[in-house]
Amino acid sequence: MYRLIKALCILMFIPLATWSQVPEDFPALSRADLPGAVISSPRVFTGSSLFGYINGGAELYLEYGFSLATITEISMNGGKYKTEIFKMNGPEEAFGIFSVSKFRCIDMPAYSDHTCRTRYQLQICKGPYYISIINSGGTASDSTASALIGSLIAGRISGEEIDLLRYLPGIPGEKIKTDCFLAKGRLGIVNGAPELEDCFRGIRNFTAVVLKGEEANTLSVKFSDPDSMKKFTEINGIEAAGAMPAAGEAKLSVEYLTDNHIIIKRRN
Repeated sequence: MYRLIKALCILMFIPLATWSQVPEDFPALSRADLPGAVISSPRVFTGSSLFGYINGGAELYLEYGFSLATITEISMNGGKYKTEIFKMNGPEEAFGIFSVSKFRCIDMPAYSDHTCRTRYQLQICKGPYYISIINSGGTASDSTASALIGSLIAGRISGEEIDLLRYLPGIPGEKIKTDCFLAKGRLGIVNGAPELEDCFRGIRNFTAVVLKGEEANTLSVKFSDPDSMKKFTEINGIEAAGAMPAAGEAKLSVEYLTDNHIIIKRRN
């Protein structure tokens, strides 16, 4: 009987213990932010507990580097909005998730450098955070409400932003903003550019930025250790001097930015 009572007491306090894990600077919303709205208590996920929320996709977040997530349901003005706030390990990790999640953006609201709005979803990447606001109606009022929620959350985020120009020097910022994605492992590559999966087979400890364009596709890869760089160049037939044999009519060029950072361009 004692054990049963102890177990029930633990279960009663799990929500409180979970909520206490949220840092004070986490950009969560309160009822005071949205007068008249009904805001659910947040569900909080850390580490592998994320499998309890997105069993089929948690691996991708963990591969990028996931810290904490809160999931909140908001009802206001007749609409319902699921607000997901993912705190990643840094700006690169947050942009990586954003870059492989956005799809057919209608526009890109100016809440941060990286946003994507569709009829049913607003996505925002700012600092180490990836934010997704999903509505069920797809109406103009839903879009307005999502914009309000998104702007409030984004307004509370400060700190370092990702600098993609160090991966893609000389490329116009607007093109990078719309046409590139970032991967930190096999799942990121599979989600963003599955045709490159074989090029990274067995490769670890890298950050890859891929820019797809009409005239050329660019692959910029930075490795965290020399062995990974060496293995990548060997399996892809890249010589130390930077020459890479062309396959068929493909025109490839290779540039070494540093000892562990390589850029490969293929002209279409």
